[in-house]
Amino acid sequence: MKFINLTFPASRDEVLELIKNNDEVNHGVRFDSRGKPLMKIKERKNGKIRITCEMLGRPTKDNGFLVGTYFSGKLTEKDGEARLKGYLVTAPIYHAILIGFFVWFVIQCFIVGGFSPVPPLLVLFDVLLFKDEFKKQGYITRYLYRAVRILRERKKNY
Repeated sequence: MKFINLTFPASRDEVLELIKNNDEVNHGVRFDSRGKPLMKIKERKNGKIRITCEMLGRPTKDNGFLVGTYFSGKLTEKDGEARLKGYLVTAPIYHAILIGFFVWFVIQCFIVGGFSPVPPLLVLFDVLLFKDEFKKQGYITRYLYRAVRILRERKKNY
C-alpha cells in the first residue's frame, strides 16, 4: 500500500481533464516490451476518483486478477489549487486472505512446536504471481507526478 498526497496548481476540472487524457500525460514517454499503460479514471460522488491501470500491447490479456492495482482517493479544490489525496493498493482481497493464511501458519508452528516451510513459500508465490501487478503501482504514481509537472509547466508559461 502506498499513500499519495499531491497538490496541483490548477482547478479541479483542469486536473480531471488532464489525467483523463492519457495521450497528453504519456506524450514522449517510452515504454518497454511489456506494453503501454492505459489509465482508466472513474469519477465517483463527493470528488472521489479511482484510477486503474491496464497494460496494452501485451502478448497476454491483462485482467487485473482479484481487483488488480488501483488508486482510490479524493480530489478537492481550495484557493485555486487542487489536492489529490488517497492510496494505491494491489489486489487487496487476495492479500488479506494471504495475510490470514500466513498468521494462521505461524500460530500453527508455535502450537505444533515445529517449523513449516509453507509461510515462506506463500510469500515467494505472492511475489512471483503479482510481480507485474506491483509494477503498476509505479506506473500510476509516475503518471500522477507527470500530470503535476505538466500543470506546473503550463502555469509557468502563462
